[in-house]
Amino acid sequence: MDTQTMKQIGKVLILLSLCTSVACGNDATSGAGGGGVGGMGGVGGTGGISGNGGMGGMGGSGGAIPSVPAKLSGWGLFDDIPNQVPAAGVVPYEVTSPLFSDYAVKPRFVSVPEGQTIQYSDNERWQSPVGTIYVKTFAYPVDERDPELGLQLIETRLLVHEDSGWKVHTYAYGDDPSDADRLTTGRNLSVTWIDLNGDTQTVESYRIPSNGECRKCHNPVPDTRTLGPSTGMLNMDNDYGAGPVNQIDHFASLGWLDTTPPPANERVTYANPFDPASDADVHERTRSYFDSNCSHCHAPDGEAAEHQLFLDYESMDLATGDPFNWGVCKQPSAATRTECTLTFDVVPLDPDSSLLLCRVQTTDALEMMPLVGRTVAHTQAVELIRDWINNLDPGSCSPPP
Repeated sequence: MDTQTMKQIGKVLILLSLCTSVACGNDATSGAGGGGVGGMGGVGGTGGISGNGGMGGMGGSGGAIPSVPAKLSGWGLFDDIPNQVPAAGVVPYEVTSPLFSDYAVKPRFVSVPEGQTIQYSDNERWQSPVGTIYVKTFAYPVDERDPELGLQLIETRLLVHEDSGWKVHTYAYGDDPSDADRLTTGRNLSVTWIDLNGDTQTVESYRIPSNGECRKCHNPVPDTRTLGPSTGMLNMDNDYGAGPVNQIDHFASLGWLDTTPPPANERVTYANPFDPASDADVHERTRSYFDSNCSHCHAPDGEAAEHQLFLDYESMDLATGDPFNWGVCKQPSAATRTECTLTFDVVPLDPDSSLLLCRVQTTDALEMMPLVGRTVAHTQAVELIRDWINNLDPGSCSPPP
């Protein structure tokens, strides 16, 4: 992506931020001056004409700029939306411990403005510069036995770092997967696919979240934050066309990091909780699962910090952490209502008496955890957490006074 293109895109982001600050609507606003914005990854257009292989000139006649594109294609993030082929300068990535989302598969991408860098940290979430866009598409296979049949695209979520903070945008696909429409309110739908055993699987009420629901995990404005980008989550290989390469090393080679990271084998790496080839023990695998699925709320800086149940990776360090903070022999601070009326969050060697497990496996909307993002139980996670509780050091939990 050339410097001039990125400067143009940066101007759009600034104008978007200014538009938001004065409560602009979704209609186009004037003032961009003659011509549209050059294509992302291509040659800049003029007069609203797209660049070669890039994003169409935003605004068209007179250079007017919409507050937020009504179509996903308006962002210029993909060369081929149905096949999720990113545009130049938009880089795919994966995470070691994905968030569970009703068994959806999730292609992920990121774009960082040219000349800007991410603040790298070994142990804390990375801080990304203004202009960064994180992209996550939610999809299901048509038939897991035949990958060539492709994916059923459900939604694409964007997390865009503007001058005024991170903004969330959700785009939903219809019958035509060539583009997606912007949503501000949530939507439920039924999804069906064929699994590896040839069985039909259905998620009856898959939830496309509203912007407000997204912020339940990413925090309300102006403190909206990213969740996945961190060394532990990204320290793994990916194939960018020339064979497997470490993702963090690849980001460094693009000039995206503000410092040279240590060698891959010296970096923290979160375990893949369900990798049969992993040699990580059950605590490390559970710790990793909790970090990706629970710590957006249950962490010292999370939305549920007042409950003092900390399931983030750092808090669950066996060497420095306190098992009480993970819920071991801890009385819950939040009231349960119907199904999970248990006395302690975690009871060593007794999964069925552990509130935490009950709330992970229930589908009762008033009881389940996480509160948003799933409608069915993650059976592999239930088995993992049950195994973890059965392997905790023996201890007794006295009844409450």
